[in-house]
Amino acid sequence: MRFTSTRKRAVAAVIAVVAMGATGVGTATSAQAAEGTWTVSSGGCVALEKIELQGGHDHMAIDPIANPGGCGFGIWNLNTGRWDYGLTGSGAQSPWLYDGPGMSLQACVSSPSGLSCGPSN
Repeated sequence: MRFTSTRKRAVAAVIAVVAMGATGVGTATSAQAAEGTWTVSSGGCVALEKIELQGGHDHMAIDPIANPGGCGFGIWNLNTGRWDYGLTGSGAQSPWLYDGPGMSLQACVSSPSGLSCGPSN
């Protein structure tokens, strides 16, 4: 079967629309999947890793919920290999830190028994 130039344009348009739709679905799914709250614990030390959309981009905070003593709470920057917040023994929630495109952060909890980190985002 021979394609006419009109048929070629129609096929190209359908492929472009499908490709744009697939890209849009993938983008929406990944943005939605990044938001949420995860529990991170080490020994008796427990915190919540919170990720929420603010101003169109993800932001992360760590919120300690159990501190029997000797706990440290922080947000580790995987891009720079350093703490962007903490480690601190404070029981207060951290400030919200930018975690949008190009950033990879994770909330971490330390205790006398070790260090545990939540999912990177």
